[in-house]
Amino acid sequence: MSLAEIRTKNLRWINIVNPEKGEIDFLRNNFPFHPLDLEDCLIYGQRPKIEKYPKYIFLVLLFPVYNRKTREIEPSEIDFFIGEDYFVTVHNNNLAPLRGLFQSCQTEEKVKYEILSEGSVFLLYQILDKLLCYCYPMLDHVSLDIRSIEREIFSGSEKKMVSEILIIRRNITDFRQIMQAHKNTLKKLSIIIKDTGFSRNQKMSIYYNDLIELSKEIWDHLESFKESIEALHETNESLISNRLNDIMKTFTSISVIIFILTLIASIFAINAKDTPFLHFRWGFWIILVVLLFATLVSWQFFKKKKFL
Repeated sequence: MSLAEIRTKNLRWINIVNPEKGEIDFLRNNFPFHPLDLEDCLIYGQRPKIEKYPKYIFLVLLFPVYNRKTREIEPSEIDFFIGEDYFVTVHNNNLAPLRGLFQSCQTEEKVKYEILSEGSVFLLYQILDKLLCYCYPMLDHVSLDIRSIEREIFSGSEKKMVSEILIIRRNITDFRQIMQAHKNTLKKLSIIIKDTGFSRNQKMSIYYNDLIELSKEIWDHLESFKESIEALHETNESLISNRLNDIMKTFTSISVIIFILTLIASIFAINAKDTPFLHFRWGFWIILVVLLFATLVSWQFFKKKKFL
């Protein structure tokens, strides 16, 4: 089984990675967990939720993970069972802060004592704090991408930036969907923790208020990024449209000039008795000069009108 455990005098932390039937049966046989909650542990990609029971709290949260290969921000689910003297985490091992914290508690007695000595509620706070702080490097990455796109757009590379803008817009949208329910879920969690009496620390409400502020701050950043990337998208579309309009005006002007020349040439090509220069020795060159003169006049006209 992909199950590991850390024990202290007052708390037992069980960490389960990629659970299968064996791990779920272990939880079913050793803890008073509701069958539906255990089934939820086998289904990833759920919405965040929190359920209160007489002996434990069941919490499901999603956190963002950046996939470097696909350049996508993907949701990673973590399920918590919080009891008075036990703490169970179920996840797919994609969240580096959680993985690192558990390993530190396994290998360092001092860290284990500091993290687990205050009980399950304090341990939950430590994990959530690290996971929320883990979002900030991704926010910084998105911010740098937006600035880079802005520079490229105004340096004449607007066509190349179309796909980049769409990638960033998708990531911001996915990030927002992942973080959307955090603030309300953490508020409910703070209230439920007060009612259960699991915490040994009277200042836990202050700690959880900090988590709520962190989630709010992350959401505010995402709102700002959403507005910025939408503005850049509109600007980029306008620049591309203006450039296409300039190209169309140029082609239209050239087409009109060619039409004028064709018209003049057609007139001189009429095989009539009074056609100018038809039998004149230097007629061809005179007609050529007339065409060249017409070209220059037309060119200057369209240039003055800023069509060229």
